[in-house]
Amino acid sequence: MRHQRGDQIDHYEIVDELGEGAYAETYKARDTSSGDIVVLKFPDPNTFADAQIYQRFQRETKIAGALDFPGVQRSYGVQVDARDPYLVLEYVDGETLRKRGHEFNGPMPLDTAMDWGLQIARAVCYLHENNITHRDLKPENVLVSNDGVLKICDFGTALIAGARRLTWRNLTESVGTPDYMSPEQIQGERGDARSDVYAWGIMMYEMLAGHVPFEGDNWLAVMAGHLRRSPGRIRDSRPEVSPQLEAVVLKAMRRYPKNRYQTAEELLHDLENLDRVDVRAIDLSPEDPMGGMGTPAATNGAIWMQIFLIAVGFLAVCAVVIALSVLLKK
Repeated sequence: MRHQRGDQIDHYEIVDELGEGAYAETYKARDTSSGDIVVLKFPDPNTFADAQIYQRFQRETKIAGALDFPGVQRSYGVQVDARDPYLVLEYVDGETLRKRGHEFNGPMPLDTAMDWGLQIARAVCYLHENNITHRDLKPENVLVSNDGVLKICDFGTALIAGARRLTWRNLTESVGTPDYMSPEQIQGERGDARSDVYAWGIMMYEMLAGHVPFEGDNWLAVMAGHLRRSPGRIRDSRPEVSPQLEAVVLKAMRRYPKNRYQTAEELLHDLENLDRVDVRAIDLSPEDPMGGMGTPAATNGAIWMQIFLIAVGFLAVCAVVIALSVLLKK
């Protein structure tokens, strides 16, 4: 970490370290002018040698600064101290959905899962109404306050509708986290609103079932699950889940984007009106495995070869970023 407790950054005093990721460090800080507690997010300056990563930071600042919704972490803008630019974000007194979920040691109570699923869906709906696709929805990117309010955070891989492509296709366009990535993102496509719907479905499935639908010994096996397998029925292990809620979640998780809810608004409508959902009208029949560019796969080998190539590309990009960081530190 580059800052310590007590460090003064402009008119902010570092209170605590919150975390260190691949591209940024975050700190809890006190605004000495107002006394407010905020979050300071410092991107790794070494990664700015990569123009694409720097453009992603600029995109994140633009997106975060335009959002104002109870279910989204607020941004107070970008500041620049003597060395680095940094984001000033709303501080949420709580923890991530990942940490909070671990406290249940299994499936969540139905009323909690339903409440939290609705909150996330409403926030996603707000983002999509403002032409923003998050593309990396996962429990680590949802904050849960101590009073039970959920807020989506981290817009480093988000897209504004119409934004130009910043990365090499089939290398770094596969953004996301394997457990929650949509099949089309795994295949290197950019992802759209339906990709966020898919990620919502995975998170809701996990809250209801106590585990993600596709598990494996490594992330390649997990990615293959998204492309080849159908999720198990939630009611098989948890019959108290209504057929209507199960159908909504499974429809959100359909392998092909055309078979899912086409908008978060459609998803939210059904979620808020479960008593009106006609389970018989929702197609949950098995889907063919997904091969190249959204077409059914001809062979098992074709899918594994595609996953292998994506993995090689991803690792190659990581190696370049690490190498640049090492060179710049010398």
